[in-house]
Amino acid sequence: MVPYRSLFLLLLTCLIIQSCKSGEEFSGFSYDPEGATVTTDKKIQLQHKRTIGISADGIWVSNEFDGARMSNFYQVNDSLYRLIIEAENYPVNNSPWYAFKIHSDSTREIDLQLSYKEGDHRYIPKLSSNGKQWQPIADSNIQVDTSGTATLRLSLDDGQPLWISAQELLTYNNMLYWADSIRSTSPTQLDTVGYSHQQRPVVKMTIGQAASTQPQGVLIITGRQHPPEVTGGLASQVFIETLAADTPLANSFREEFEIRAYPLVNPDGVQGGHWRHNGAGVDLNRDWQAFNQPETRAIRDDLLPLKDDANRSVYYGIDFHSTNENIFYPINRDITTFPDDFTYRWIEDLEKVFPATHFAVEPFDTSSPIAKNWIFHTFGADAVTYEVDDRADRQKLRRVSQEAAQIIMRKLLDEWEKSNSNAQ
Repeated sequence: MVPYRSLFLLLLTCLIIQSCKSGEEFSGFSYDPEGATVTTDKKIQLQHKRTIGISADGIWVSNEFDGARMSNFYQVNDSLYRLIIEAENYPVNNSPWYAFKIHSDSTREIDLQLSYKEGDHRYIPKLSSNGKQWQPIADSNIQVDTSGTATLRLSLDDGQPLWISAQELLTYNNMLYWADSIRSTSPTQLDTVGYSHQQRPVVKMTIGQAASTQPQGVLIITGRQHPPEVTGGLASQVFIETLAADTPLANSFREEFEIRAYPLVNPDGVQGGHWRHNGAGVDLNRDWQAFNQPETRAIRDDLLPLKDDANRSVYYGIDFHSTNENIFYPINRDITTFPDDFTYRWIEDLEKVFPATHFAVEPFDTSSPIAKNWIFHTFGADAVTYEVDDRADRQKLRRVSQEAAQIIMRKLLDEWEKSNSNAQ
């Protein structure tokens, strides 16, 4: 029998522990659909690759290429056609990716509706004659109604395909070609750290010029966890190119720091034209605690040995994404990281260079199961989710990304020197 005094103390202790909890278990951000943090495999509907034609009118639509997303196509009336776009599974965030080719047997103008199942129009259509060079559709040629359906006015040339996509295509093969070009001009090694559900390699870029026996800091970069977030992918490429460049700053940086970059975490989703998820219907950036998915497990297992490597110390992590504005999601300022307060100091310097550009900052605690928080909990290092505006001017995106990388290099070199001075 428990004495009353002991029972009272036990109950009091339980109340204190309960009151000290940081809050309920994380169940998703405000924009997450229900179940987003449940990362066990979910059923997806594979896209039926085909070319659909209205033979009487000689109009044909195709999704038979990498990164395509088009579910159905039919004629509404003499000049109006409708394209149906469905996600890989539901529920899913409102990131309705689409990509298809359309051509006509004769030169003509048509109206084409983009109709989304359980989604609203988000991305400004990009047009291309070859699937490589892209231009946004003219404002006068698109209307979006209150139901979230977009209607495009299209000029079709006799027999010439017109590519239409939510963003320019940045596929798995594009990424491999780009990564190989970096390797050919810089001290970069490409490795496969694991395989996706559909057995595509998860690629790591190791950029550095020091021997494994030489002490170095480590910068971790991840990207394309969410397939439609192309501007984040473009920014990460420019960022990595700047780190790998043959410049005095980059050469000095690589003498003291090694870059571990995983630029395409979700190859299945990118190739399949998914709205959000991987080949198992899961949001990978909610799987950095459970590690149910092979892509996140592969990166985790590749990075974990750094904890016991006396010659490597993780200093910082950046996870590139895209949304409807330029926004940083740093770790709350009252949480001590190493280097302390680094993200905020980086943002301040970036804002000085681009005073006319708005960079929103929304700090979060470290309870959510996302990449930056895993880096913090595993290595104690500061980390950030960096979201790039969906509508960013591509030339300015390049300038901002280059400057951001240069600031990071200078500030990390300062931290390296500070750490080594304190150790002496």
